[in-house]
Amino acid sequence: MPRIAVIIPNWNGARHLGACLASLARQDPEPAEVWIVDNGSTDDSLEIAGRAYPGIRVIAWRDNRGFAAAANAGIRAAQCDWAAVLNNDTEVAPGWLAACSAAARRYPDAAFLACRILDFAARDTLYSAGDCFLRAGVGYRRGQGMPDRPEYRQDAEVFSACGCAALYRKTVFEGAGGYDERFFAYLEDVELGLRLRAAGHRGYYAAAAVVYHRGGATSGGEFSPLSVRLRTRNALYLLLKNYPAAFLWRACPMIALMQISWLARAAAHGRILSYLRGAAAVVPLLPAALRARRLVGRASSAELWQAIMLSEAMARRDFTANGGRQVSLFLHWYFRLFG
Repeated sequence: MPRIAVIIPNWNGARHLGACLASLARQDPEPAEVWIVDNGSTDDSLEIAGRAYPGIRVIAWRDNRGFAAAANAGIRAAQCDWAAVLNNDTEVAPGWLAACSAAARRYPDAAFLACRILDFAARDTLYSAGDCFLRAGVGYRRGQGMPDRPEYRQDAEVFSACGCAALYRKTVFEGAGGYDERFFAYLEDVELGLRLRAAGHRGYYAAAAVVYHRGGATSGGEFSPLSVRLRTRNALYLLLKNYPAAFLWRACPMIALMQISWLARAAAHGRILSYLRGAAAVVPLLPAALRARRLVGRASSAELWQAIMLSEAMARRDFTANGGRQVSLFLHWYFRLFG
C-alpha cells in the first residue's frame, strides 16, 4: 500500500476547512499524514483544523507566500510515496483515498493522478475529469460543466491534473522542482504538467477518486482583481518559460486568440486595469523565464509537441461530444479555427 499524505495550502479558509478535514477523517484507511500549510491566516483556521483533525501537522507562516510555495513546503515535509494536494474548499467522497491508492498501484508508471472533481453545489456536474492542454498555452478541464455521465467514470491517460485535487509521486515531484513558486497561485498546476510531460512522464485520470469543489472560495472568483492579474501574468510567464521558439512560432495564432479573448472577458467584467497590471508584472520575470528555457531540451521538443497535439485532440473530442455546450466563446472559435 503506498503511503499517501494530504497537503492543504490554506489562507483564511476557516469557512470550509473544517468540512474538508472531516471528510478526510472519514476515509478508511485514513491518510498517512495530513498537513496544513498556513499562509499567514488572520481567521481561526488553525484552531478549526486542530479540532476537526486531531494529529494534523502544521506549517504556519506569518505572511502569504502563495499556493505554490505552500504545496511545495508540505510535500517536502511529508514522509510519503504520494502527495495529494487539496484546496481548502474541497471535500473528498467516501472511498476517495482507497481509490487513489488503487490507482497508484494500477499505474506503476504514473507521475501524477487526476481526480474526478464535481461541483460542490451540483454534485451531478463535473468540474474536471482530468486536464488537457491547448497549443494556445492554456489548460482545458475535460468535462467541465457537463453532467457526470458514464464516459467520465472511466480511467484515461491525461495531460495533467487540476491542482485543486491532484496527486503526485513525491520523488518525481521533487525531482522536477515542484511547483514554480513565482506563479504564487493559478496555472502552477498547468505549468508543472507541461514540465512533467516534457521530461517524458505520464499521468492518469482516476475516475473513482471523487472530490467535491466549491471553486473560487478563497480568491473571490474567476474575475476578482487578484485572479485576473495573476492569470494574465502567469499565462504569459508559462509560455515564455516553457515554450521553445519553434512552439511559439507554430502556436502564434492560437496564443493571440487566447490573449484577445481573455482581454475582452476581463474588460467586460471591468478588470482592464487588472489585466494590464498582470501583463506588466511578467516583465520582472523575464530573466527567470529565459534561464528556465535552456532546460527545455531539443531532444524532448518533438515528443512534447506530439503530447500537446494529442491532448488538444482529446479536448476537441470532449468539446464536440458535448455539443460545444461549455459557455466559452473562446473555445467555440478556437476549435472552429484550429480544428
